[in-house]
Amino acid sequence: MATTSTTHLYNLGCSEGAAEQTGVIVLDFGQPWVQNSTYGVLLFNEQGFRTTTQIKDAAIAFLAGYWDCSPPDVKITLAIGTNNYGAYTTQGAGQAWAQMVNQVDAWLKTPPSYEAKEAVAGANDIETWNNAPTTRAWVNGYDSINNRPYYNFGSCDGCPYKNHPDWNPNNNWTLEDFWYVSWGAEAAWSLPEIYNTLGTHAYQWQYLSLYAYLNHGMAMEISGAFTQWQACQGRSCNGTDNTPAAGWQQLYNALNSDARTAQGLEWSTDIKRDY
Repeated sequence: MATTSTTHLYNLGCSEGAAEQTGVIVLDFGQPWVQNSTYGVLLFNEQGFRTTTQIKDAAIAFLAGYWDCSPPDVKITLAIGTNNYGAYTTQGAGQAWAQMVNQVDAWLKTPPSYEAKEAVAGANDIETWNNAPTTRAWVNGYDSINNRPYYNFGSCDGCPYKNHPDWNPNNNWTLEDFWYVSWGAEAAWSLPEIYNTLGTHAYQWQYLSLYAYLNHGMAMEISGAFTQWQACQGRSCNGTDNTPAAGWQQLYNALNSDARTAQGLEWSTDIKRDY
C-alpha cells in the first residue's frame, strides 16, 4: 500500500467484496517508523509517514467497503501488515501495532457487528534484513497486549531443506528464531512467501515445520502460501513468480511429503501492488 486514503481503501474493499474474495487479505503498509514520538509506518513508494491511527482508519474503510459490496455468504480476515525492516522494529512498535489491531477488532464487534463476514489480524513480513533479537522484541511487544493473532508472511532466508540440510539461515538467524516468530509465540501464525518456481521455498518451510516437530513436539501448522505473481507482471522476478496455484501446490506437496509434517493448506494469497 502507498496510501491510507479512506476513500481509496473503501473502494478497494468494495472491489474485493464484489469479486467475492475470501480467506486472508493482507494490506501491507510498509516498515515501522516513529515520528514525533508517535508510532506508525513509512508507506511504500516514498509516500511518507502514517500513524497507526491513520492505518486503523484505512483498515476500517476497507472493511466497510467489503461489507457493503460483498454477498452475505463470504468471509475475510483482514491482516494489517508491516515488516521488520529498520531501526524502529522495537517492542514498543509491536505493542502499538497490536493496539491498533485491537481497535479495529473492537470496531468490528461494536453493534451493529460485522463479525458475520469479517475478522481482523495483524501481519508482518518478517525477513532476515533485520536481526533476530530485534524481531523477537517486536513479536514480544505484539504478543504482550494482542487480542488477535498476527500472520508472518515473510521468508525463511537461507533456511535448510532436505536437499541442503547444511544451509544456515541468513544474518545469524536460527531455525529456533524462525519457529518462534512464525508459530512459537502465542500470537504467531504463518502465511509464508512461496515465490521460488523450483519449490525451494516450499521445502524450506516444510523443514521448519519438521524442526518444530522434532524440537517442540508438534509440527508447525501453516495457513497458506503467499505468492507474488500479480506483482511480477511487467517486471523481471528471476524465477520467483510462482502463480498462486503453483505456490499452493508446492507447499502442500512439500508438507505432505513427510507424515510428521502432513497437513491441509487452507489459503492461497497473491500480492498485487496498489500504488
